[in-house]
Amino acid sequence: MKFEPIQDVPRLHTTPLATIRIEYPRVVIEADDEHERRFRLLFEPYQALRVVTEDCFDTPGGLAIIPQTVVEVKDSRWVYELQSILARGDHQATFLTKARHFLLPLQEDFLEIVAWNVRCEAIENS
Repeated sequence: MKFEPIQDVPRLHTTPLATIRIEYPRVVIEADDEHERRFRLLFEPYQALRVVTEDCFDTPGGLAIIPQTVVEVKDSRWVYELQSILARGDHQATFLTKARHFLLPLQEDFLEIVAWNVRCEAIENS
């Protein structure tokens, strides 16, 4: 398992003031970048989401968090677990083969999302 920074996503502000919305079939995150400009991340389609306070977050595999950086967790145990559960319920389903595990450090929380893709948009007038 390793962390790989997501290209074309700005570094997060130390206080990103993030909002999290589920707009099925996607998760929408709005946050401030390191220059206090607002931007939006769209994770779609998503399969899972969890938010954990930093006090309870166990860094996967002893890896170090990259400050202010959105990363992909490669060889994710969480994705493997979801694939195993899916196989028990529907052994012909293959949609989780496209799943990627994203990790966002949001000041006092960590947001994890399993989704196919992420894309970034600037928010005008920010």
